[in-house]
Amino acid sequence: MHMQFTRTQIMILGGVALAIALFIGIFVYLIPSLQQGNSEEPATKITLTIWGIEDPSNFSTLTSQYTLEHPNVVLRYTQVPEDRYDRTILNAMATNTGPDILMVHRSWVQRYSDKIMAADYPQIQPSELKALFPDVVARDFVYLDYVFALPLYIDTPALLYNKTLFNNKGVAVAPTTWGDVKTLVPYFTEFTASKQLKKSAIAIGGSGKSIEHAPDILSLLMLQFGAQRLEVTGQRATFDASAKNALDFYTQFSTPNTPYYTWSDAFANADNAFGAEDTAMTFGYARDIKQLVQKNPYLNFGIYPMPQNDLSNPVNYADYWGLAVSAKSVDIAQAWRFVIAATTDPKLATLYATRSNNPPALRTLINDSLRNPSISVFARQALTARAPFQYDNVSYRTALSRSIESVLTGQFQSQSALDKAAAEINSQY
Repeated sequence: MHMQFTRTQIMILGGVALAIALFIGIFVYLIPSLQQGNSEEPATKITLTIWGIEDPSNFSTLTSQYTLEHPNVVLRYTQVPEDRYDRTILNAMATNTGPDILMVHRSWVQRYSDKIMAADYPQIQPSELKALFPDVVARDFVYLDYVFALPLYIDTPALLYNKTLFNNKGVAVAPTTWGDVKTLVPYFTEFTASKQLKKSAIAIGGSGKSIEHAPDILSLLMLQFGAQRLEVTGQRATFDASAKNALDFYTQFSTPNTPYYTWSDAFANADNAFGAEDTAMTFGYARDIKQLVQKNPYLNFGIYPMPQNDLSNPVNYADYWGLAVSAKSVDIAQAWRFVIAATTDPKLATLYATRSNNPPALRTLINDSLRNPSISVFARQALTARAPFQYDNVSYRTALSRSIESVLTGQFQSQSALDKAAAEINSQY
């Protein structure tokens, strides 16, 4: 006997069947995905290796917190000495034994662009960087309209001055402009009976032989004096009339018989002279302070903003490292996920900044750092920091140091010295 269904009964039965089918679909597809957790999390444990120049303790709390939140990610950090870091990284990548994540200098992105993998647009886009970090980061770490690295911190040189010497000379405040610096030179410079330097006002004007940061200070002066096209990525180095004026200004402090002669490569090492109170002022990065204090625990010094050419348009100099992802990483997506979290998550970025005592790169943390006397000056300066394009930062600095030395020894006039430096720099790429 055949059972007859009314139209209403058929519709009800169809609805029940559809509901059952939907329930089965949910059970089959949704429940397993819930069991696996967030689809962005790796399904099984993976190990990501990190290589960098910094002490492992700078990363310890950061990596511990990240693995606590992402239990299937194991992070292993290895420190490589800075003086052989670049070579070690390149050799390891050539033999497929390199890290998943690596620290890169701000100048390395173009040179490393075939060895590191840019972030996908859904992860982070170039347009987001200026909201997250000071402007210099987008200039350094965006290449071909992709983000290739992100900064852990931003360091800038500042003026270090001896408070005791300033008090003894009746000088109440540190200089804010280069004009102020020149005014103070006679107060602190002393000569022997034979006209040799005995005391220096400021460690400036020498080459890298006596002043470690000489190329950076000269580069900063070029930017402050308005030298053009120094920051264009891929631009071949050219030093214009403003760059020449910066070199002339810089070397006058190490040129005998000028009114502002106060330094010589033969006088002393800048760090040692400042520690021994043989010079009243010098320049240093935030990273230099710890060693300065360790070597000279009783030195009474202050940290002051970098002197400016134009106070209404401050320009500072950026030197820093970031994190990038190797193109041969075992899991590029997870490696980038860590890099983005470590540098843009305020909680994780704070863990790194607290342990390293480096000035933070994240804008939201810069204001918080203004209450920290050891890094407040450096943190504030990051907002106006700039830096020239450098295909190879070591070669760039070496060439500028040679240009300073060749002017001081009379081997070349300033423009010729800079033209020779440009040729050396451009031969690297």
